[in-house]
Amino acid sequence: MNYRRVMLLVELGTDARQGIAAIRRVAPDAEALVVLAASPGRKLPWLADETADAPRLAAELRAAAVSAARNVEVKLAPELEADTVAALARESRIDLLALDEATGRTLSLAAGVRKRVPLPVLCPGKDSPSKRPVKEVLCMGIGSRARRAVAAFLRDQGGASFHATVLAPPSVASGDLAATHDVTGIETPVTFARAAELTGVGTDLLVVTRLPALAAMPVLRRLPILVLPPLPVEGLRRAIDVPDLVEDAGILRARFLYAAAARRHEPIPDQEVAFVAGGRVAALEETRDGDAEVPSTLGADALGVFRTAEKKGVDPVSAVEEQVRVIRPGSRPLVLFDAGLDEKEVSLLGKLAGPGAPELLAVRVRPLRSCRSIRGRLQRNGLPPFVVDASAVLDEGPALDVGEHLDGVRLARAAARMRGAGFPVAAIVHKGPHSPVTVGFEALEANEACARTRWPTGGPSPVRSLAGRLDAVTGAPTIGGNLVEVELDNSKARHWLLNAIAQAKRRVHLQTFMGLDDDVGSPVESALAAAGARGVAVRVLVDSLHGFEGSFGARNPLFERLKTRPGVELKLIKPITGAPSVEDLKQRNHRKIAVFDGTLALIGGRNLSHEYYTGFAEVKLTSKSLWRQVPWLDAGARVEGPAAAALDSVFSESWTEAGGSPFDIGVPAPAGTTPVRVVAHQGLRDARTLDAYLALIDSAASHVDTVNGFPLVLEIQNALLRAICRGVRVRCVVGSLTPTHGGKLFRGPWSTARAAATEFVHSRLDAIVAAGGEGYVYAVPEQPGWEAGLGVIQPHVHAKVLSVDGRVCAVGSANLDVTAGYWDSEAMLVVEDPAITGTLGARIDEIIATSKRFDRYDAAWRHTAIAREWMRRWPGVLTF
Repeated sequence: MNYRRVMLLVELGTDARQGIAAIRRVAPDAEALVVLAASPGRKLPWLADETADAPRLAAELRAAAVSAARNVEVKLAPELEADTVAALARESRIDLLALDEATGRTLSLAAGVRKRVPLPVLCPGKDSPSKRPVKEVLCMGIGSRARRAVAAFLRDQGGASFHATVLAPPSVASGDLAATHDVTGIETPVTFARAAELTGVGTDLLVVTRLPALAAMPVLRRLPILVLPPLPVEGLRRAIDVPDLVEDAGILRARFLYAAAARRHEPIPDQEVAFVAGGRVAALEETRDGDAEVPSTLGADALGVFRTAEKKGVDPVSAVEEQVRVIRPGSRPLVLFDAGLDEKEVSLLGKLAGPGAPELLAVRVRPLRSCRSIRGRLQRNGLPPFVVDASAVLDEGPALDVGEHLDGVRLARAAARMRGAGFPVAAIVHKGPHSPVTVGFEALEANEACARTRWPTGGPSPVRSLAGRLDAVTGAPTIGGNLVEVELDNSKARHWLLNAIAQAKRRVHLQTFMGLDDDVGSPVESALAAAGARGVAVRVLVDSLHGFEGSFGARNPLFERLKTRPGVELKLIKPITGAPSVEDLKQRNHRKIAVFDGTLALIGGRNLSHEYYTGFAEVKLTSKSLWRQVPWLDAGARVEGPAAAALDSVFSESWTEAGGSPFDIGVPAPAGTTPVRVVAHQGLRDARTLDAYLALIDSAASHVDTVNGFPLVLEIQNALLRAICRGVRVRCVVGSLTPTHGGKLFRGPWSTARAAATEFVHSRLDAIVAAGGEGYVYAVPEQPGWEAGLGVIQPHVHAKVLSVDGRVCAVGSANLDVTAGYWDSEAMLVVEDPAITGTLGARIDEIIATSKRFDRYDAAWRHTAIAREWMRRWPGVLTF
């Protein structure tokens, strides 16, 4: 051990040889020994030179102690008091306090000294051999606080010269040993044992953390006992909860929650946290909503973590609050399972062992239980006590937007993310009514996993390219040979639709979310009816709930007439006739697709009504206009070529699910050179459009533009923040759910509520603007034909557009919010063409040129952002 400066407290009249022998064994390389002697209960007469015994007694003590240190000094005191001893210990730079005998008087004195100077205390054993070197050390590690003190002792005083056994409760796994070595930098060989195994046989030194512990161990009083210095007293703080860390593209993402909460664990407040490796602070990071990132270049397989507030200057090993593993890709097949599986299912997984068995890793999908309690449950069932957090893997922040209906999909997404990082994920074990749709691995239930006897070998290489990631998360292949045009122009989109219907020769397939009997819906109805009358097979799909047709007895005049037209077949998606469930209301088909003769397709975000298909120059707006008369900014794409067949297949899937008869789909000849991907997302089964957006954002090197009018799901917000940190220019265009003129709201139903919702949408841009991104509220200058003095109009933005680096863009029905990401079924076109993306970028530039920018240096914006900061924690479940 490494103690160098020792003080021995001696009561005259006792035999100090036991204390000196213990010092020789525990501090074999001591440089200095101060022997402080006094007579119990009375003053020493020789201090007044009343006797000649003082020199003789001092000489005897020095002679006995000379073998224990290179320099020995004997001091005599009239009596030993805590203040006197502590002052001398500080003056002499003592690092070990030794007693000649562990009596009530000396232990009380040592306790008083420790309150003033945090020193370890050595008590000699009655029967321990005086010359045997310390080879076996027994450490009491009951409780996390005690184990931290023991770890600091082994780091500072240990080495390869002795072996340590740490007594710990059964909840501390032997697998924690390697992690402890990584965190503390301990070189001493260590094993864990249970308290029931405590015998003292073969032990040379007992290490405890509290003086009162001695009174409870009369059997062990035969041994030398080292009482470790007291840990600093901590203020009353709620315990933290930290999952194990997954290595992903060189980043370890940590999630810090409070360990106890009424229902859902909450993130700790933003603050500095320390990551400990090798006994030192390896990294200091700031948390944001409980999240922090550290580079995986730290190289440790485990890290200690603690909050630095109130712990400045404290020994890092002693300060560690939680110890976590670093999970890296291995070679064995990996099965991820929901940590929320019931006890029977977890027990079944505990039996999944033997040759060829996969590795098992628990994923906390919903933070309703602490990681500590999950680890204990895993151990009881014979499973590895490691648990990762889905929110940390996905970097989705507090994930307040997501509910338990989405657990299966989120587990599958975490698995896909890890697979993309090189983990050999073979399967997930999920719970819930819906089996997630996966790419490259299986979705199983617990009994299915346990019945499996063979698992695939080998694993994927880490995916770094955009193409590779899109392949992995969407399963949508690249389709070449297309002629594509993307627009942000309502009147152009209307002409595209009406012209395509008029020119169709064999069939028209149209899917919409809703429609109204107005100046847009009625002409489209007439065009479809005319097509049916001339022998074209017209198939129309409508979401029953939002189309106000067939659910709760609703009847929409537009669709009522349309379904009676000759040659027109109309099907309703998921009519609701009884008491609805949450799933009935939220899991809807939100796709907007039109396919003509199997060779031409339109895809976008528009429904069949005025605000979607009317241009701003085509309406005569006044201050008395209703908000629904104000056009919205929307977007779409026109596709000719093989991708039209892929979109027809997406329509076919929904058509047959709604009860329609199947139809043949042929692949048309190439019409151009543009490669695209058709990404179709099934609500509550996958999140492919969300994952496509994330893949595009994460691939950005120069700039990202979004045009979107709904509250960003926090996962996309975090992806945009990551892009800003990489130096990417981020521009986000939003709108006003209730359009305004000259700063005043247009009238109409729900106008006030929609204005409040606008603040929620804008609040999801505040963090992006604060980080250096650009946020814009779409604005249209006053147009000819509008009421004079109407002023600038800020319309609603209904477009769903993402453009990256001027090389790839996406457009479709999927908003960048949680509803589109998880609940609704969506369709998206990813266009990999610099020319088309460049043209789209120029159009976005035009839109931004007239829009109002959020200026992070503007005091008014800062005030507004602070006022609506609470909205960040408002679940983004709004659907319009």
